Amino acid sequence: MKPLMSSVGMETRRKILGDDWVDTNRHNTTEFDRAWQMYVTNINWAGTWSRNIIPQQQLSLINLAMLAASGQMQEFEHHFRNALLRTKVPLEQLRELLLHVAQYCGIPTGTDMFRIARRVLAEERIDVSGMDPLDTNYLYSLSDDAAGSSGKR
Repeated sequence: MKPLMSSVGMETRRKILGDDWVDTNRHNTTEFDRAWQMYVTNINWAGTWSRNIIPQQQLSLINLAMLAASGQMQEFEHHFRNALLRTKVPLEQLRELLLHVAQYCGIPTGTDMFRIARRVLAEERIDVSGMDPLDTNYLYSLSDDAAGSSGKR
């Protein structure tokens, strides 16, 4: 008899989500949601994440953008943590993604994303003090001479 869950999907799911997450989900699976677990494992994890057409770091960034844009902040938090710890997306790329998503999805979404990111970074004890400052001089200036030589604002 063919197994109900793809072994490739389970392997990838464990790699990206972690054993604890997968084991908890499997332990809590009932007959009511067994088909959902099969679908997620066989279609999402075996059918997309395991194909390696798009590198897993990029899939993590894509997921974060889609989850934030659709307001799925609980899932966003989970995938942000996975991007940091499992797919190893560089902090600079995560920061850039959050800024980009906020530009298109609005300030409230950006505020939520950065709040979640700061919390996860603190919980995981990830030191961001070594990051290069983001150069924003080309965007705007906060200096007094920004109004020009006429002094008008």
